[in-house]
Amino acid sequence: MKLAALGLAGTLIVNSAYALDARISQTQSLEIELQDGEGGADARPLRVRDAESGKMAQVMLNRRGGAGGPLTGFFIIQFFIGDNRPRVLEFAAPGKAPYYAYAVPGGAVQRIVLFKSADELAKFVAENEKTTAKNLGAKPAPTATAKVMSPQTIRRLEKQDREQKRVQEKTQLMLEEEQAKQRAALLEQQAALSAAEKKRKKEEATALVNEADKLYTQKNFVEAEKKYAAAVDLDPESDSYYYRYGVSLYKVGNHNKSLATLSMADVPMELSLEKDYYVALNLLKLKDYDKARKKLIDIRSENDPVLSPTASFFAGNIEMQQQKFPEARTSMEYVLDNSQDPQMDRAAEDLLAQIDKLQSFYESKKEKYRFTGFIGAIYDGNVLNVAENNVSTDVKAYRLNFGASALAIWNRTPTSDFGTQIGVSDYYSTDTSFKDNATLQTADPLQFDLSLPFHKEFEYAKRSLNWELVPTYKSIFMSPTGGTRKEAISSLGVNTTLSAPIQSDFLMAGRLDVSHERSLLATSVGDDDQTALRYGFTLLPTWILDLKGEKSLTLDASYLINQAEGRNYRYKRSALGLTYAFPAWWKFNGSLRGEYSSQNYDEATSPRIDTNPIVTAAFNKDLKRNVNMLLSLQYNVGDSDEDSYDYNKFVVTSLFTFTHSILGK
Repeated sequence: MKLAALGLAGTLIVNSAYALDARISQTQSLEIELQDGEGGADARPLRVRDAESGKMAQVMLNRRGGAGGPLTGFFIIQFFIGDNRPRVLEFAAPGKAPYYAYAVPGGAVQRIVLFKSADELAKFVAENEKTTAKNLGAKPAPTATAKVMSPQTIRRLEKQDREQKRVQEKTQLMLEEEQAKQRAALLEQQAALSAAEKKRKKEEATALVNEADKLYTQKNFVEAEKKYAAAVDLDPESDSYYYRYGVSLYKVGNHNKSLATLSMADVPMELSLEKDYYVALNLLKLKDYDKARKKLIDIRSENDPVLSPTASFFAGNIEMQQQKFPEARTSMEYVLDNSQDPQMDRAAEDLLAQIDKLQSFYESKKEKYRFTGFIGAIYDGNVLNVAENNVSTDVKAYRLNFGASALAIWNRTPTSDFGTQIGVSDYYSTDTSFKDNATLQTADPLQFDLSLPFHKEFEYAKRSLNWELVPTYKSIFMSPTGGTRKEAISSLGVNTTLSAPIQSDFLMAGRLDVSHERSLLATSVGDDDQTALRYGFTLLPTWILDLKGEKSLTLDASYLINQAEGRNYRYKRSALGLTYAFPAWWKFNGSLRGEYSSQNYDEATSPRIDTNPIVTAAFNKDLKRNVNMLLSLQYNVGDSDEDSYDYNKFVVTSLFTFTHSILGK
């Protein structure tokens, strides 16, 4: 009887090292674009600040589209579940004044465009969004609002994007026709010239092109474009002029005309890939992402050592925005395998991490079934949780922990979901010589469980609340006297959690647990009857310490009453724990936890108080998107008024978890 209870307690202690849910799991994905036509460095740090909490983070922006193109980067902010409030964000270079920022409506990834001046912002809004900037100079600090939009709003904006694309394609076709007619007219005029006049104009055109080439190398693209344009008018027969003219038009931001001009350029074989590259960049600038992506992938397939990695990087950015995450991963992996630019490699590595986070986030919104398997090895310095001088056998053990679960979501809406989860877990222990030991194996529980998780988000008193209700049935099989395991404990219970974001960086949650646990052990009779009604309450305040949600602090204070049938198993337990989560080395996520509990058996035939301090360090890492590795170290001390209940132990845990999801439509 005692061994069964102690074995179960040991299992719960080991699992509690990594069972805590900090509830920082609602994601806002941002694409940041800094409009900077001055050139300069191809990468630049940018600081993001939340106006409400003052929390800051840094993101690296990388040049897109060559010299003069914007600097872009992706950034993921973690919110608390149920917190749908807009965030007012400030963006600034280190040590500089904030940029003027505009949050572009539409898209699952929120696009934030940054400008150095209010005039540039107003021009962008007027030209690209067909709106006006209201009260632009009223705010002391330029800000942008990032907001999670409803599915209806996203569909409406996607419809607008499709209409804009049709208008853009029609405009482009008309411009190409106009360019072709203009060239035909120039060629007709040239044919009417005398040979001497034609030669003079060609020489004048060549001189202009030489001047334009010098200006181009000096990055004076505006003047270079003017001279290329004049050279084309003087000598319309030269296709090479059209190519350089088209490139210069791209450099000065005239992307529609650049596309039309490049379509008329006939270039030698060694320049054909570069021409395709500039066509793709123009399409990218014009937001014709489907055509740009196709062209960029074609360039990648040529395996050019310079252009193909860059094209793959841009294609991956597009695929990331279009939520084509497997394709985006392929594009970034190509960059890592083929790029000779360390800066681009670092950017691709960062984006791969972002791709995994975004894919997990969007799949969680569509998930219909989830299958999870786990296996792990444990060293337990005192598997029976007893004073070592009270037993004749060695209590140190190696344990294998393994199991699986399946979750089905039967009903899902934007604010709620309901499902069924079944699971099984088991332990197998050996002594430190890896030999079977019947005494150690009395502490190996085989557990089956069935739960019906329900989750609902709602608003009350203008505050977003998150409610979870989880009815659960559990059955635990053990062999307290050795031999075949039999059902030892069955329990039916429910836990419910209500959480509310108080501030952008502070969440308050409360959990109520009620269960009836029935002991089926032959020794569970009289004063030692373990059958009990158990109920408790836990308060869980959580603080986010940074914008990315990588650092957090969670306090858990709980009080539990175990009203057992037998007086020797009645107790009141109070516990206080503190968990600090942080990004660790080698891209691990780490946590440090300290816990202190006191368990009072004041109705027992021999009253006593057990105290239990526990210190845990845990580190986990996604080896792949669906494979997670966890390592934990734990030191556990049991101190009691009765010496026979004293113990201490050191536990080392390694666990590998494998997850596969099936998505709904």
